[in-house]
Amino acid sequence: MVAAYIDVQMAYRILVPHDGTEMSDKALDKAIEFAKALGAELILVHVIEDISVPPTITLASGDFIGEAKKGIVKHMEMWWDKLAEVKMHEMEDKNVKASSRCLFGDASERIIRFMQENEVDLVVMGSRRLKGASRIKALGSVARKVSEIAECPVLIVH
Repeated sequence: MVAAYIDVQMAYRILVPHDGTEMSDKALDKAIEFAKALGAELILVHVIEDISVPPTITLASGDFIGEAKKGIVKHMEMWWDKLAEVKMHEMEDKNVKASSRCLFGDASERIIRFMQENEVDLVVMGSRRLKGASRIKALGSVARKVSEIAECPVLIVH
């Protein structure tokens, strides 16, 4: 007879992409439940997507647009740092080991790359339930792309 067991020393990692929305908070709450049950580490990730600027605007305004873009990204990064600090305190109060990261680029690509580079065991992320014509727009959603490409389980919280 072969004995089956679970290695309780194994470090489970749960990735929670968070964009500051109520749906991301719901996903985080669900991830905290899993983390407590599994003794897992939560990794909270926010992705700041590149702000595209049409070339014609760049030609007309010179470096002003580039500097404005840097300022916006810096502001977004500071916003995330403040939000992440609040979320880290909440998880600390719930005795959940957690860390946070701010990434830059295409959200779905960066989340997938982060999962692969950090041996993530589970992704828990929020997604809005869209109705009617809005569903068509959702075909390119981050949650859908991540769930299709991920090599680990993905829980999408509605």
